[in-house]
Amino acid sequence: MDSLPRIALVGAMGIGKTTALRSLCGEKMISSDVVNLDRGSNAKEFTTVGTEFGEIDLGDGERVQVCGCPGQERFSFVRQWILSVSMGVFVMVDVNQPEAVNEATRLLQDVAAQEQPPLVLILNARPAPAAAIDRFAQALSEAGHGVVPVLQADPRDRGQMLDAMGVLASMLSLQSEER
Repeated sequence: MDSLPRIALVGAMGIGKTTALRSLCGEKMISSDVVNLDRGSNAKEFTTVGTEFGEIDLGDGERVQVCGCPGQERFSFVRQWILSVSMGVFVMVDVNQPEAVNEATRLLQDVAAQEQPPLVLILNARPAPAAAIDRFAQALSEAGHGVVPVLQADPRDRGQMLDAMGVLASMLSLQSEER
């Protein structure tokens, strides 16, 4: 049996990776949430400490595995492992935050360091005006990352997350045609 194509969800603690995974996969997912003991960094009640897995049926027998990574830097080894076995990645950010470009840059560097870097799509996970998203994309380009697509996608909205998955699937299809 062939393994399923894998998409990674990466981003800061509290950005909505678990929520996005739950939106995409429903309750049929494996969660690694535990009580958050680092309330100084983030006040949320639970946090992810391992990899979370879910599977999406895209129709016509097409399925994809989605893996959420913990956002805390002390678990970067988990993120590195998931990135190494993924064909695509959603880098989840909040373009409204002053550190968004630095956070995205760090994650994009992690992706680029892979032997076979997965294809990247950045998801702005919080409401923001189009101008803020454009400024963020421009700042990434000026930081040397080239043109990286940035989409608005609410992690709680399954339709928006599926739309983002469709964009990533199209990008992957185009990439495979170029080879």
